Amino acid sequence: MRDRCQRLWETDLSGVLTDPFSLFVICLDELWLQAQDVVRAVGGEFNKMERTALDLATFSTESDADSRHDFVGLHNIAKHIIYLKENSEAASMTMSHLQTFHQKLLNHPPQGHDAMPTMQMTSQMLAQKAVQFEVWKLRMTSLEQRMQNIINLVNTL
Repeated sequence: MRDRCQRLWETDLSGVLTDPFSLFVICLDELWLQAQDVVRAVGGEFNKMERTALDLATFSTESDADSRHDFVGLHNIAKHIIYLKENSEAASMTMSHLQTFHQKLLNHPPQGHDAMPTMQMTSQMLAQKAVQFEVWKLRMTSLEQRMQNIINLVNTL
C-alpha cells in the first residue's frame, strides 16, 4: 500500500484532490488482496483436513478414525472461518455505506470545476470493490458450509 501511495504522490494528485474517495479505493483494494491471501491459506489448510476426514470415513472402527482426527485443528480452522466471514460482512457493509455516501456527493458535485468525470470513475471503482467484497462473502459462506459438513462427518464416525 505504501508503494501505491508513493506512486500516487509522484504522479498526478488532481484526481485525489477532486475526489478524496479515490483513496478509499486504494485501501479497499489492499484489504481485498490481503483478505484473499488469508482466505487462500485457510482454504488450503481446510482442504487438507477435509481430505483427511474423507479418507478416515472409510475406516471400519471408531477407534481407528478417532485416533487420527485433528479435532483441535478442525476447531481452529472453524474459528478462522467464522472470523473471516465476520470480516467479509463488515467490509461489505462498510463498502455499501461508502457507496451510498459517495452517491450523495455525486448527485451534488462541488461547484467551480468539472469533478464529474473523476467522481464517476471513483464511483465505478467503488462498485467494482463492492462486487469483490460480495464474492469474498460468498466464498466464506461456502467454506463455512463445507466446514460444517466435515464436522458433521467427523461427529458421525
